[in-house]
Amino acid sequence: MRADAIEKVVTYELQLLADFLRYDQDGFAQLLADKTNKDMLTEQKHTKSTIEQSQARINKIDVLYERLYEDNVSGKVTDSFFMELSHKYENVKAELKKKILNLKMRLNELDKKVFHKDMFISAIQRFMEMKTITAPLIRELIDHIEVHETEGEGKYKTQRIVIFYRFVGYIEIPESAFTRPLTKDTRQGVAVSYIPKALPA
Repeated sequence: MRADAIEKVVTYELQLLADFLRYDQDGFAQLLADKTNKDMLTEQKHTKSTIEQSQARINKIDVLYERLYEDNVSGKVTDSFFMELSHKYENVKAELKKKILNLKMRLNELDKKVFHKDMFISAIQRFMEMKTITAPLIRELIDHIEVHETEGEGKYKTQRIVIFYRFVGYIEIPESAFTRPLTKDTRQGVAVSYIPKALPA
């Protein structure tokens, strides 16, 4: 996939988003809010579940340590074995506590994520004012772009490009007058076509 082809696709999708925002600002804001909330709730649920699992492991290690201590006192295990295993338990607990701390910090970030959609709208509005795409704006708007393997042969050859935006991730633009196909020449004899299409489930 040529860089100029990707640039045309990115520019065109930004134009679609700008048109959507221009003619249906409430709908655009609602789309971002729904997506942000959905993604946020999914990650929050997963993060909280991971915290609970990690805490359960810590609790289990505490129980195992108590049993190990009792076995050492009663003479069922040697002092060297007790020291070796208890050291492993402490290392695992330390790692789990660090993991829980990082996950809790991530939860705090997710709580603030609701404001990110406003930052994205502001960036799109700047694109509307400039009517062009610049490197700083790309860095502000786009997180990364996935370029998939080519499918088909000859004139039926296709290649899927998925744009992930900062703050909001992938956006599926609703089918409307805004989501019209695009065909643009990138160099003599070569054209790029943009057909809005949802990601596979």
